[in-house]
Amino acid sequence: MTTDDSAPTSTVDDQPAGFGDNLTNPVNQRAYRSAIVGFVIATIGGLLSAWAYANGDTDRLLGIGIAIAFGGIGFGLVSWAKYLDLDDNVVQHRSRLRTTEEERQDFDEEMVMTGETVGRRKLLVALFAGSVGSLAVAFIGPIGSLGPKPDGQLKHTGWSAGRRLVTSEGAPISIDEGRLDQLATVFPEGEIGRDDSQVILLRVKPEILTQRTIDGGSVEGWVAYSKICTHAGCSVGLFGIDDREPDVTRQLLCPCHQSAFDPIDGAKPVGGPAPRSLPQLPMAVDDEGFLIATSDFDRPVGPITWTEG
Repeated sequence: MTTDDSAPTSTVDDQPAGFGDNLTNPVNQRAYRSAIVGFVIATIGGLLSAWAYANGDTDRLLGIGIAIAFGGIGFGLVSWAKYLDLDDNVVQHRSRLRTTEEERQDFDEEMVMTGETVGRRKLLVALFAGSVGSLAVAFIGPIGSLGPKPDGQLKHTGWSAGRRLVTSEGAPISIDEGRLDQLATVFPEGEIGRDDSQVILLRVKPEILTQRTIDGGSVEGWVAYSKICTHAGCSVGLFGIDDREPDVTRQLLCPCHQSAFDPIDGAKPVGGPAPRSLPQLPMAVDDEGFLIATSDFDRPVGPITWTEG
């Protein structure tokens, strides 16, 4: 009697992917070890990033550590997939949507066996969790550097009742000084240079102001508006006047996108893309004759926000 050498024989390699101990295959052995190396390297990279941030070396080591961590995790996951024989190219042909009872049983068995195979490799699972955890630790510092949640800061600037208007040198503004149609940039006393509190101050003849501008807090022809453009947040630092008869036109101008505002009528937009008027700062005069604010702006300064929209 002779035997057919070409007849298939049952071996461990004949078992479906995910079944049995994949370390019996030399290729899977290498993949298993590669996955361990990848996750160890990723853990080292994450810890390096955390150390770099804690020691202030963010220009160089922080980025290198994060890159190593991501690279190690990616390499480890690819190697782990090879260990599980998940690197085959498979084409699934279209079939009926309803599965048979036998197909569902086969699927359940494969899921159970695959889970057991992965579960037996606790070292891989632990190293993977450690590498991801170290990467999360590395991001704690940079995320914390983003600062606290705004929580209403958009609605408050450095202006408050009683704050004097001062120049960038700290000089207060007297109600009697200043020439007509001359623009100046001022800040709240004690908050010089604060970006959200810069104000453009202008003096005109009181009789040409509209009633809503007077009600908004002008004093004897003095008007003050936020310097932050309501379009894109640039500085409204230009003032133009056309005194040709019969009408005199005054405009505050933003040089970034040519938004124009009418300072005589509540700084309403009269040209360009700005969608709303500049917030007006209400003013009064203190006992020494200097201009002071009576409150903060009545709305957030700068471009329109989601809540306002």
